[in-house]
Amino acid sequence: MKSYLLSLPGRLLQVIRSRMLYKMLIVYSLLTLVPLIVVSTTFFARTGKLIERKATEEMQQNLAEKGNAIDDKLQQIKKRMLEMQAFNPLQELLKADANPDVGIAQEEEQAQLENTVVNWLSIELTEMQQRFGDYFDNYYVLTLSDKLYGTEKEVGLIHLKAYPLLPFEFRHVPEWAFFTDNDRLACVMNIFETSEEGTTSNLLGMLIVTLNPDKVTSLYEEYEEERFLITNSNNLVVSSVDRSQIGKVLDNRNNDLIVLKQKSRASDFVYIDLFHSTTGSVVRNQIEFASLITLLAWAIVFIVTYVFLRKVTIPIQRLTRLMRKVEQEQYFPIEEITSSDEVAILCHGYNQMIRRTKELIDTNYKNELLKQEAELKAIRMHINPHFLYNTLEYASIMSQSAERARLVPDILHKLSAIFRFSIHPGSMFVSLETELGFAETYLDIHRYRYGERLRYEVTLPGMLRNAAVPKLILQPLIENAVIHGIDRLEDGGIIRIRAEERDFQMLIEIENSSLGEEEQASFSRRTNKPPGLGSGLDNVNSRLRHHYGGNYGVTLQRGTGSTTVRLTMPIQLVEKEN
Repeated sequence: MKSYLLSLPGRLLQVIRSRMLYKMLIVYSLLTLVPLIVVSTTFFARTGKLIERKATEEMQQNLAEKGNAIDDKLQQIKKRMLEMQAFNPLQELLKADANPDVGIAQEEEQAQLENTVVNWLSIELTEMQQRFGDYFDNYYVLTLSDKLYGTEKEVGLIHLKAYPLLPFEFRHVPEWAFFTDNDRLACVMNIFETSEEGTTSNLLGMLIVTLNPDKVTSLYEEYEEERFLITNSNNLVVSSVDRSQIGKVLDNRNNDLIVLKQKSRASDFVYIDLFHSTTGSVVRNQIEFASLITLLAWAIVFIVTYVFLRKVTIPIQRLTRLMRKVEQEQYFPIEEITSSDEVAILCHGYNQMIRRTKELIDTNYKNELLKQEAELKAIRMHINPHFLYNTLEYASIMSQSAERARLVPDILHKLSAIFRFSIHPGSMFVSLETELGFAETYLDIHRYRYGERLRYEVTLPGMLRNAAVPKLILQPLIENAVIHGIDRLEDGGIIRIRAEERDFQMLIEIENSSLGEEEQASFSRRTNKPPGLGSGLDNVNSRLRHHYGGNYGVTLQRGTGSTTVRLTMPIQLVEKEN
């Protein structure tokens, strides 16, 4: 499936390149789309700043509204913290820690007071969560001796030493820390001793409230993810949907982003909105409108062009299909020519060419068929007359011996079978099994002459038994193997005939024992006989090329003490023989 998807663009391109209709549709579409795109691009280039300014103003207004809403929440937190410092048990606990000499004398009273303060903080936390939201995390009370009381003692505060060092603009007013504690926003308020006359300047400790970093994001949840951030005055991120950004310096060097900032009224925080310059309802509306007009104009031009071009391309498509049939030697004229333009002239010329071509093909095909039939008949009938004379003469000699005369009928029977097979009318092709049966009969006759000097082996796989081969294609090669191989060896030799499938082709090898190169040369000088294999090899090669083409034929390979002839031909099956 993956390979099909990867090749799909190439296939579409091939279809487009092969059809005039598609190419002309693309050209006319481009002639329509390009001017529209140029006009739209020019319009947006000239009015882009105005659109961007309007979009920026809209975003700035939204950011200001959102910042004011968050500031209201922060102010409410501060207001409640101011109210909490007057809680009497809290004052007593902090006084006891600040003045241990005059503080609570009994440990039980100290423990009871601590529990009272912790329970009070838990109640305050629950009430704040119900009134304003679940982004409230924990309340903590930090004494001057760094004792910490809170609603959560396991995590506590990480930067415990940093809170007393915070610079307060107004000592009695809560401040938001410029750092985060375990990614949490923290609001800190100094707690001073409260008397009947009012608050004094005696510092007793600190009240700290932390906000859940995952819940604070609900204050600006209508913004897209990672678009809204809260930083301090030093550009350090203190709140973000992506917690990995908290504690890092904001990097706003991306030129594709517009950075809008809104200073908080309730803290030292800065609200930041990051958005792409192409966003905004104004920009989107303009782009959608221009795209709609462009697509509508293109669709109208496409339909009109398609209807017009079909009248021109339909005759050409019909002519193309008929030309493809001509490649398959199927000649059909084009009909229903209703116009009189250049396309009609082309169609009439094609019809005239078809008629003339069919006449020439019929004439040439008949002549070529007669020529090939005569050549193949001559090749098929080429059986060495010396084999017939030698066999009859050898049969005559054998008949003079009473012991060997009994073999003469069998020799003559096999000889008649060979000639009956060679001159039998019918198809020029037989199965490989039949052809090898004829070859064995041919070799059996030679064994009567050579006796134990001639041995042979035939290997035929079952899958190739019905493979089609030209009739008598092996006889000249086997004859060469006997005459130029076995006959020249004093001790005789062996002939091996093998058939196999290789690379979807059929290979037939005839290997025979033979003299070496030096012995062959000596034999030729001594007997005055050429070392070649005669015309049999050429005849077989010519027949294979006639039947199957130039990619098939016969090759000869000489080795030490052996010669191998290899036939290569396609694998074809024959019908069941009678």
